[in-house]
Amino acid sequence: MKDHTAPAIKPIDPKPVTVDTQKSALLVLELSQYLADPEYFASPLVPGVTKLLARAREAGILIVFTIPHPFKDKPYGQVYSGFMRRPSEPVFFPPSFDKFADGKLRTLLNLYDIDNLIMTGCKANMALLYTATRAVTEYNYNIVIPVDGLAATTEYEKEYTLYQFRAYPDGSPKRFTYTTLDSISFK
Repeated sequence: MKDHTAPAIKPIDPKPVTVDTQKSALLVLELSQYLADPEYFASPLVPGVTKLLARAREAGILIVFTIPHPFKDKPYGQVYSGFMRRPSEPVFFPPSFDKFADGKLRTLLNLYDIDNLIMTGCKANMALLYTATRAVTEYNYNIVIPVDGLAATTEYEKEYTLYQFRAYPDGSPKRFTYTTLDSISFK
């Protein structure tokens, strides 16, 4: 039986995107020192995210890192050292998968008058899904998702996350732009 209420979900066709450095932020979610282990499920993200960070820094875009709260004050509870985080790049330890939960991220983004979020990181079906959901549905951000910049423990979890972004009601899917790490440029 056909479900006439189901949204029409189009396949993702990543396109190059140029973001306004003054109105955008790069959120690097949950990419901790665990990345030093080449067997860690998100380790394949390192080369692409490292290149994106270099381009973002050169352009002067706001860069924000998050690390899971339970990792705080533990050896692996810091931003992956290979990213060479700068002191001007904040690190938050939110108590939830939703990185807006404690209000610190939202406060920072408001200070910079940010409208657009580039989101990359791991635990796509948790950190990215919950954070992007709130960003779009409550705060009206536009979201840029590099499809090769997400990691989850299974391909299903990653694909389901991307499916959810395209299945939201009320026009929310139009707030998402899909690209690749190398196809993001800054103006």
